[in-house]
Amino acid sequence: MIITVTLNPAVDEEYVVPEFRPGGWFRASETNRSAGGKGVNVSLILSQLGYSSAAMGFLAGFNGEFIRDELRKKRITTNFVHVRGETRTNVYIVDEIGHVETGITESGPYIPEGALARFLNNYDRMLTRAKFVYIGGSLPPGAPQDIYRELVVRAKNKGIVTLVDAAGPSLMEALEVGPSIAKIDRRFINQMAGISLTSLDSLISLVSKVHEYGVEWATTSYRAYGEVFFTPKGVYLAEFGRKGLVSMFGAGEALMAGLIVGFIEGMDVEDVIRFSMACAWEDALHIEKGVSSREKVEDLMKEVTLEKIS
Repeated sequence: MIITVTLNPAVDEEYVVPEFRPGGWFRASETNRSAGGKGVNVSLILSQLGYSSAAMGFLAGFNGEFIRDELRKKRITTNFVHVRGETRTNVYIVDEIGHVETGITESGPYIPEGALARFLNNYDRMLTRAKFVYIGGSLPPGAPQDIYRELVVRAKNKGIVTLVDAAGPSLMEALEVGPSIAKIDRRFINQMAGISLTSLDSLISLVSKVHEYGVEWATTSYRAYGEVFFTPKGVYLAEFGRKGLVSMFGAGEALMAGLIVGFIEGMDVEDVIRFSMACAWEDALHIEKGVSSREKVEDLMKEVTLEKIS
């Protein structure tokens, strides 16, 4: 079983608005409303790729019911703790003319200690059947900064592969206990790790430094359409084309879902990278979240540019 943990899910509302600019009034040319949050998105994409998963975290209010129902419609197992308040909404605006994307996110409901304890009990039970755990996204109010660290430790103690996809203090805490795979958010790591991310060399230094914590694989974005991968067989730069791209908002989770599938299927290092990048690429070709089909992903694999740089 694959477990995805999203402590702070969201309802994602995405609008395509040609020539968007602040202060105006616009009619969207295309809209999409979906269950969201990093782990929820990964579960949705895994389902599209033919893999089942169990989605965990916290839900609240009408938005929480919407997320639960959307996941169940897609036959994704749900194991959420319900709390008071309202699950947050994320709004994304895509300017298809100016090629600018704007996002607005809410903080989410408060998580009391009792709800956190129930979640951890559920998590421990789910780990008895798990072979892979994905942990991603922001923390809701009330969640301790070291919660991802705790989740990684509990999974590692049972020999389960872990992937952490986060930012800021919660990521740094998790890295110290060596998850199997880490997605490094470069927007925050400069301040936290003291590494200037102004060049490809600095990114190589970053992902290499993460390896010192015991992380086997690490990845971070390079420019808008590339990714640097630290792997057991070296450091790679992978890029995909810009033509036809519509929205990059869900591409990061598509990349993570592709990594998970590559690991589970035992692909070699370069195929894992190509497959994950092709998932991100296919996701970015349309506003609807996820990939159209595995076949389309596999068709894009051969077009991913891959270079071993260290």
